[in-house]
Amino acid sequence: MIASFENEQKSKNITLVLTHQCNLDCTYCYEHHKNSCTMSAELAKEIVDRELSMDDGVSMVEFDFFGGEPLLEFDTVKEVVEWTVAREYDKDYIFFITTNGVLLTDDMKVWLREHTDVLQIGLSLDGTKEMHDVNRCDSFDEIDLDFFRTVYPEESVKMTISRETLPKLAEGVIFCHSIGYDVSCNLAYGIDWESEENRAVFERELSRLIDFYLENPHLKPCSILDVNRIKSIASQEDRNYRLCGAGYAMRAYDCDGSCYPCQYFLPICVGDEKARRSLELDFSSLGLREEQVDEKCRSCFIRNACPTCYGNNYATTGDIYRRDMRICKMNIIQFKAIAYFAIKLFEADRLGEYEKAEQAAILKSALAIVRTLD
Repeated sequence: MIASFENEQKSKNITLVLTHQCNLDCTYCYEHHKNSCTMSAELAKEIVDRELSMDDGVSMVEFDFFGGEPLLEFDTVKEVVEWTVAREYDKDYIFFITTNGVLLTDDMKVWLREHTDVLQIGLSLDGTKEMHDVNRCDSFDEIDLDFFRTVYPEESVKMTISRETLPKLAEGVIFCHSIGYDVSCNLAYGIDWESEENRAVFERELSRLIDFYLENPHLKPCSILDVNRIKSIASQEDRNYRLCGAGYAMRAYDCDGSCYPCQYFLPICVGDEKARRSLELDFSSLGLREEQVDEKCRSCFIRNACPTCYGNNYATTGDIYRRDMRICKMNIIQFKAIAYFAIKLFEADRLGEYEKAEQAAILKSALAIVRTLD
Protein backbone atom coordinates (compact mmCIF):
# COMPACT_ATOMS: atom_id res chain seq x y z
CA MET A 1 0.00 0.00 0.00
CA ILE A 2 3.03 2.30 0.17
CA ALA A 3 3.19 4.99 -2.51
CA SER A 4 6.20 5.20 -4.81
CA PHE A 5 7.31 7.38 -7.67
CA GLU A 6 6.96 4.47 -10.09
CA ASN A 7 3.19 4.36 -9.61
CA GLU A 8 2.76 8.05 -8.80
CA GLN A 9 -0.07 8.45 -11.33
CA LYS A 10 -2.20 6.31 -9.04
CA SER A 11 -0.73 7.20 -5.65
CA LYS A 12 0.76 10.12 -3.80
CA ASN A 13 2.75 10.68 -0.65
CA ILE A 14 1.66 13.46 1.69
CA THR A 15 3.84 14.46 4.65
CA LEU A 16 2.30 16.14 7.68
CA VAL A 17 4.92 17.81 9.88
CA LEU A 18 3.37 17.56 13.32
CA THR A 19 6.28 19.15 15.18
CA HIS A 20 9.73 20.60 14.66
CA GLN A 21 10.83 19.31 18.05
CA CYS A 22 12.66 16.08 18.80
CA ASN A 23 13.62 14.29 22.00
CA LEU A 24 16.97 13.22 20.52
CA ASP A 25 19.86 15.00 18.82
CA CYS A 26 21.22 12.51 16.28
CA THR A 27 24.73 13.12 14.99
CA TYR A 28 23.76 13.21 11.29
CA CYS A 29 20.42 15.02 11.57
CA TYR A 30 19.78 17.29 8.59
CA GLU A 31 17.13 19.35 10.42
CA HIS A 32 19.26 22.28 11.52
CA HIS A 33 16.49 24.82 12.18
CA LYS A 34 14.29 23.21 14.85
CA ASN A 35 11.85 25.34 16.82
CA SER A 36 8.72 24.93 18.95
CA CYS A 37 6.24 24.82 16.01
CA THR A 38 3.49 22.19 16.10
CA MET A 39 0.57 21.38 13.78
CA SER A 40 -2.93 21.47 15.23
CA ALA A 41 -5.18 18.45 14.85
CA GLU A 42 -7.74 20.64 13.06
CA LEU A 43 -5.24 21.73 10.43
CA ALA A 44 -4.04 18.15 9.96
CA LYS A 45 -7.63 16.96 9.45
CA GLU A 46 -8.26 19.76 6.98
CA ILE A 47 -5.24 18.67 4.92
CA VAL A 48 -6.21 14.99 5.05
CA ASP A 49 -9.73 15.82 3.91
CA ARG A 50 -8.46 18.02 1.10
CA GLU A 51 -6.06 15.38 -0.22
CA LEU A 52 -8.57 12.54 0.00
CA SER A 53 -11.36 14.60 -1.61
CA MET A 54 -9.22 15.97 -4.44
CA ASP A 55 -10.21 14.98 -7.99
CA ASP A 56 -6.67 14.24 -9.18
CA GLY A 57 -6.88 10.72 -10.59
CA VAL A 58 -5.07 9.30 -7.57
CA SER A 59 -6.54 6.22 -5.92
CA MET A 60 -4.08 5.74 -3.04
CA VAL A 61 -2.67 8.25 -0.53
CA GLU A 62 0.05 7.63 2.03
CA PHE A 63 0.07 10.17 4.85
CA ASP A 64 3.40 10.34 6.67
CA PHE A 65 3.39 11.85 10.14
CA PHE A 66 6.74 13.58 10.39
CA GLY A 67 8.86 15.70 12.70
CA GLY A 68 11.12 16.18 14.58
CA GLU A 69 9.78 13.19 16.41
CA PRO A 70 6.10 12.73 15.47
CA LEU A 71 5.22 10.71 18.58
CA LEU A 72 5.73 13.87 20.62
CA GLU A 73 2.31 14.75 19.14
CA PHE A 74 0.69 11.34 19.63
CA ASP A 75 -2.64 12.88 20.69
CA THR A 76 -2.82 14.59 17.29
CA VAL A 77 -1.95 11.34 15.52
CA LYS A 78 -4.71 9.54 17.38
CA GLU A 79 -7.32 12.22 16.75
CA VAL A 80 -6.54 12.54 13.03
CA VAL A 81 -6.53 8.79 12.39
CA GLU A 82 -9.78 8.16 14.27
CA TRP A 83 -11.44 11.14 12.58
CA THR A 84 -10.41 9.86 9.13
CA VAL A 85 -11.55 6.31 9.81
CA ALA A 86 -14.99 7.62 10.81
CA ARG A 87 -15.46 9.13 7.33
CA GLU A 88 -15.92 7.61 3.90
CA TYR A 89 -13.56 8.43 1.05
CA ASP A 90 -13.28 7.03 -2.46
CA LYS A 91 -9.49 6.94 -2.20
CA ASP A 92 -7.61 4.27 -0.28
CA TYR A 93 -5.17 5.55 2.30
CA ILE A 94 -2.61 4.50 4.88
CA PHE A 95 -0.93 6.49 7.66
CA PHE A 96 2.75 5.97 8.37
CA ILE A 97 5.16 7.08 11.09
CA THR A 98 8.93 6.84 11.22
CA THR A 99 9.99 7.05 14.86
CA ASN A 100 13.02 6.77 17.09
CA GLY A 101 10.88 4.48 19.24
CA VAL A 102 11.81 6.02 22.57
CA LEU A 103 8.50 7.62 23.55
CA LEU A 104 6.09 4.70 23.36
CA THR A 105 3.95 4.17 26.45
CA ASP A 106 1.79 1.18 27.29
CA ASP A 107 -1.36 3.15 26.39
CA MET A 108 0.12 4.11 23.04
CA LYS A 109 0.98 0.49 22.31
CA VAL A 110 -2.59 -0.63 22.99
CA TRP A 111 -4.02 1.97 20.60
CA LEU A 112 -1.42 1.28 17.92
CA ARG A 113 -2.11 -2.46 18.01
CA GLU A 114 -5.79 -1.70 17.42
CA HIS A 115 -5.08 0.43 14.34
CA THR A 116 -2.50 -1.54 12.35
CA ASP A 117 -4.96 -1.74 9.45
CA VAL A 118 -4.68 2.02 8.88
CA LEU A 119 -1.37 3.01 10.50
CA GLN A 120 2.07 1.44 10.16
CA ILE A 121 5.27 2.43 11.96
CA GLY A 122 8.87 2.16 10.84
CA LEU A 123 11.60 2.14 13.47
CA SER A 124 14.92 3.94 13.08
CA LEU A 125 17.55 1.53 14.40
CA ASP A 126 21.18 2.22 13.53
CA GLY A 127 22.61 -1.23 14.12
CA THR A 128 24.06 -2.68 17.31
CA LYS A 129 23.63 -1.00 20.67
CA GLU A 130 27.10 0.53 20.34
CA MET A 131 26.37 1.91 16.86
CA HIS A 132 22.89 3.17 17.71
CA ASP A 133 24.03 4.87 20.91
CA VAL A 134 26.86 6.66 19.07
CA ASN A 135 24.42 8.05 16.50
CA ARG A 136 21.30 8.45 18.63
CA CYS A 137 22.05 9.77 22.09
CA ASP A 138 22.40 6.49 24.02
CA SER A 139 18.77 5.61 23.32
CA PHE A 140 19.05 1.91 22.35
CA ASP A 141 17.92 0.53 25.73
CA GLU A 142 14.80 2.72 25.69
CA ILE A 143 13.34 1.02 22.57
CA ASP A 144 10.89 -1.87 22.85
CA LEU A 145 12.29 -3.87 19.93
CA ASP A 146 9.84 -6.73 20.47
CA PHE A 147 6.86 -4.39 20.03
CA PHE A 148 7.97 -3.17 16.60
CA ARG A 149 8.97 -6.62 15.41
CA THR A 150 5.70 -8.29 16.42
CA VAL A 151 3.23 -5.51 15.61
CA TYR A 152 4.84 -4.39 12.32
CA PRO A 153 6.55 -7.57 11.04
CA GLU A 154 6.62 -6.42 7.41
CA GLU A 155 8.39 -3.13 8.15
CA SER A 156 12.15 -2.92 7.75
CA VAL A 157 14.16 -0.97 10.28
CA LYS A 158 15.73 2.21 8.91
CA MET A 159 19.47 2.17 9.52
CA THR A 160 21.41 5.35 8.79
CA ILE A 161 25.17 5.03 8.48
CA SER A 162 27.32 7.82 9.87
CA ARG A 163 31.07 8.26 9.52
CA GLU A 164 31.42 6.98 13.07
CA THR A 165 29.46 3.77 12.45
CA LEU A 166 30.67 3.02 8.90
CA PRO A 167 33.41 0.65 10.17
CA LYS A 168 30.65 -1.48 11.78
CA LEU A 169 28.22 -1.39 8.82
CA ALA A 170 28.18 -5.14 8.19
CA GLU A 171 28.03 -5.95 11.89
CA GLY A 172 25.07 -3.60 12.32
CA VAL A 173 23.08 -5.04 9.43
CA ILE A 174 23.79 -8.60 10.56
CA PHE A 175 22.67 -7.72 14.09
CA CYS A 176 19.36 -6.31 12.83
CA HIS A 177 18.74 -9.53 10.89
CA SER A 178 19.62 -11.57 13.98
CA ILE A 179 16.79 -9.98 15.96
CA GLY A 180 14.27 -10.53 13.18
CA TYR A 181 14.31 -7.43 10.98
CA ASP A 182 14.83 -6.70 7.31
CA VAL A 183 17.04 -3.65 6.85
CA SER A 184 16.73 -0.47 4.83
CA CYS A 185 20.04 1.34 5.11
CA ASN A 186 21.79 4.29 3.55
CA LEU A 187 24.73 6.60 4.03
CA ALA A 188 23.77 9.75 5.91
CA TYR A 189 22.96 12.73 3.69
CA GLY A 190 24.65 16.08 3.93
CA ILE A 191 27.94 15.01 5.48
CA ASP A 192 31.42 14.80 3.94
CA TRP A 193 32.26 11.26 2.80
CA GLU A 194 35.19 12.41 0.66
CA SER A 195 38.15 10.52 2.13
CA GLU A 196 40.19 7.53 1.00
CA GLU A 197 39.73 5.95 4.43
CA ASN A 198 35.93 6.06 4.15
CA ARG A 199 36.07 4.53 0.68
CA ALA A 200 38.32 1.69 1.79
CA VAL A 201 36.14 0.94 4.82
CA PHE A 202 32.93 1.06 2.77
CA GLU A 203 34.34 -1.36 0.22
CA ARG A 204 35.42 -3.74 2.99
CA GLU A 205 32.05 -3.63 4.76
CA LEU A 206 30.05 -4.22 1.56
CA SER A 207 32.28 -7.18 0.79
CA ARG A 208 31.54 -8.61 4.23
CA LEU A 209 27.83 -8.14 3.69
CA ILE A 210 27.94 -9.86 0.31
CA ASP A 211 29.69 -12.87 1.85
CA PHE A 212 27.08 -12.92 4.62
CA TYR A 213 24.13 -12.91 2.21
CA LEU A 214 25.68 -15.56 -0.01
CA GLU A 215 25.94 -17.76 3.08
CA ASN A 216 22.40 -16.92 4.22
CA PRO A 217 20.11 -17.17 1.18
CA HIS A 218 16.96 -17.10 3.33
CA LEU A 219 17.54 -13.44 4.25
CA LYS A 220 16.44 -10.46 2.18
CA PRO A 221 19.52 -8.37 1.36
CA CYS A 222 19.56 -4.87 2.80
CA SER A 223 18.59 -2.05 0.48
CA ILE A 224 22.16 -0.87 -0.03
CA LEU A 225 22.79 -4.11 -1.98
CA ASP A 226 19.48 -4.21 -3.87
CA VAL A 227 20.39 -5.65 -7.29
CA ASN A 228 17.18 -4.32 -8.83
CA ARG A 229 18.72 -0.84 -8.67
CA ILE A 230 21.16 -1.53 -11.48
CA LYS A 231 18.94 -3.19 -14.09
CA SER A 232 18.51 -0.10 -16.29
CA ILE A 233 22.20 0.83 -16.46
CA ALA A 234 23.31 -1.31 -19.41
CA SER A 235 20.58 -0.07 -21.73
CA GLN A 236 21.09 3.60 -20.84
CA GLU A 237 17.67 4.15 -22.39
CA ASP A 238 16.69 6.99 -20.11
CA ARG A 239 19.69 8.90 -18.87
CA ASN A 240 17.49 11.62 -17.42
CA TYR A 241 15.17 9.41 -15.37
CA ARG A 242 13.66 11.20 -12.43
CA LEU A 243 14.32 9.23 -9.25
CA CYS A 244 11.64 10.59 -6.92
CA GLY A 245 8.27 12.27 -6.91
CA ALA A 246 9.21 15.47 -5.05
CA GLY A 247 6.77 18.23 -5.93
CA TYR A 248 4.82 15.86 -8.15
CA ALA A 249 3.62 12.76 -6.34
CA MET A 250 4.94 14.08 -3.03
CA ARG A 251 4.00 17.10 -0.93
CA ALA A 252 4.99 18.14 2.57
CA TYR A 253 2.81 20.36 4.75
CA ASP A 254 4.65 22.28 7.45
CA CYS A 255 3.18 22.97 10.89
CA ASP A 256 1.51 26.14 9.64
CA GLY A 257 -0.01 24.46 6.57
CA SER A 258 2.55 25.78 4.06
CA CYS A 259 3.16 23.22 1.33
CA TYR A 260 6.62 22.24 0.04
CA PRO A 261 7.88 19.77 -2.63
CA CYS A 262 8.90 17.25 0.06
CA GLN A 263 10.12 17.28 3.66
CA TYR A 264 13.72 18.07 2.66
CA PHE A 265 12.64 21.52 1.41
CA LEU A 266 11.05 22.52 4.72
CA PRO A 267 12.29 25.51 6.73
CA ILE A 268 13.34 23.09 9.48
CA CYS A 269 15.82 21.58 6.99
CA VAL A 270 17.01 24.42 4.75
CA GLY A 271 16.00 27.57 6.63
CA ASP A 272 13.22 30.03 5.91
CA GLU A 273 14.80 31.81 2.92
CA LYS A 274 15.76 28.70 0.95
CA ALA A 275 12.42 27.10 1.79
CA ARG A 276 10.59 30.10 0.32
CA ARG A 277 12.72 29.98 -2.82
CA SER A 278 11.94 26.29 -3.26
CA LEU A 279 8.28 27.17 -3.83
CA GLU A 280 9.30 28.75 -7.14
CA LEU A 281 11.00 25.60 -8.46
CA ASP A 282 9.38 23.75 -11.35
CA PHE A 283 8.80 20.06 -10.62
CA SER A 284 6.34 19.45 -13.45
CA SER A 285 8.76 17.63 -15.75
CA LEU A 286 9.36 13.92 -15.29
CA GLY A 287 12.81 14.06 -16.89
CA LEU A 288 15.70 16.48 -17.10
CA ARG A 289 17.11 18.29 -20.07
CA GLU A 290 20.76 17.52 -20.64
CA GLU A 291 21.80 21.06 -19.77
CA GLN A 292 20.11 20.71 -16.37
CA VAL A 293 22.36 17.81 -15.36
CA ASP A 294 25.54 18.64 -13.48
CA GLU A 295 28.43 18.64 -15.97
CA LYS A 296 30.42 16.29 -13.73
CA CYS A 297 27.62 13.72 -13.95
CA ARG A 298 26.85 13.85 -17.69
CA SER A 299 29.39 11.23 -18.70
CA CYS A 300 29.03 9.03 -15.61
CA PHE A 301 28.11 5.46 -16.49
CA ILE A 302 25.78 4.98 -13.50
CA ARG A 303 24.10 8.36 -13.81
CA ASN A 304 20.59 7.16 -14.56
CA ALA A 305 20.57 4.90 -11.49
CA CYS A 306 22.78 6.87 -9.11
CA PRO A 307 20.93 7.56 -5.86
CA THR A 308 20.13 11.23 -5.56
CA CYS A 309 17.79 13.37 -3.49
CA TYR A 310 16.54 16.66 -4.90
CA GLY A 311 16.08 18.02 -1.39
CA ASN A 312 19.59 17.12 -0.29
CA ASN A 313 20.93 18.54 -3.55
CA TYR A 314 19.11 21.78 -2.84
CA ALA A 315 20.29 21.92 0.78
CA THR A 316 23.95 21.26 -0.02
CA THR A 317 24.47 22.84 -3.45
CA GLY A 318 21.49 25.19 -3.86
CA ASP A 319 20.39 23.40 -7.05
CA ILE A 320 18.03 20.42 -7.16
CA TYR A 321 19.92 18.96 -10.15
CA ARG A 322 23.46 19.44 -8.86
CA ARG A 323 24.50 16.52 -6.67
CA ASP A 324 26.54 16.66 -3.50
CA MET A 325 29.80 15.33 -4.95
CA ARG A 326 31.17 14.46 -1.51
CA ILE A 327 29.31 11.16 -1.76
CA CYS A 328 30.04 10.47 -5.44
CA LYS A 329 32.90 7.99 -5.03
CA MET A 330 31.01 6.15 -2.29
CA ASN A 331 28.12 5.68 -4.73
CA ILE A 332 30.48 4.21 -7.32
CA ILE A 333 31.81 1.75 -4.72
CA GLN A 334 28.24 0.79 -3.85
CA PHE A 335 27.28 0.10 -7.46
CA LYS A 336 30.42 -1.95 -8.08
CA ALA A 337 29.51 -4.02 -5.02
CA ILE A 338 25.93 -4.47 -6.23
CA ALA A 339 27.23 -5.61 -9.63
CA TYR A 340 29.55 -8.17 -8.05
CA PHE A 341 26.72 -9.39 -5.80
CA ALA A 342 24.34 -9.73 -8.75
CA ILE A 343 26.85 -11.86 -10.67
CA LYS A 344 27.33 -14.10 -7.65
CA LEU A 345 23.57 -14.47 -7.22
CA PHE A 346 23.20 -15.37 -10.89
CA GLU A 347 25.96 -17.98 -10.62
CA ALA A 348 24.13 -19.47 -7.63
CA ASP A 349 20.80 -19.41 -9.51
CA ARG A 350 19.35 -17.01 -6.94
CA LEU A 351 17.73 -14.37 -9.14
CA GLY A 352 14.53 -16.40 -9.36
CA GLU A 353 12.32 -13.71 -7.81
CA TYR A 354 12.77 -11.66 -10.99
CA GLU A 355 11.23 -12.29 -14.39
CA LYS A 356 13.58 -13.64 -17.06
CA ALA A 357 13.80 -10.27 -18.79
CA GLU A 358 14.65 -8.58 -15.50
CA GLN A 359 17.29 -11.19 -14.69
CA ALA A 360 18.88 -10.58 -18.08
CA ALA A 361 18.85 -6.81 -17.56
CA ILE A 362 20.37 -7.14 -14.08
CA LEU A 363 23.14 -9.44 -15.29
CA LYS A 364 23.87 -7.35 -18.38
CA SER A 365 24.10 -4.22 -16.25
CA ALA A 366 26.28 -5.94 -13.65
CA LEU A 367 28.76 -7.08 -16.30
CA ALA A 368 28.78 -3.62 -17.87
CA ILE A 369 29.48 -1.98 -14.51
CA VAL A 370 32.37 -4.33 -13.81
CA ARG A 371 33.89 -3.71 -17.26
CA THR A 372 33.40 0.04 -17.13
CA LEU A 373 34.15 0.97 -13.51
CA ASP A 374 36.99 -1.43 -12.70
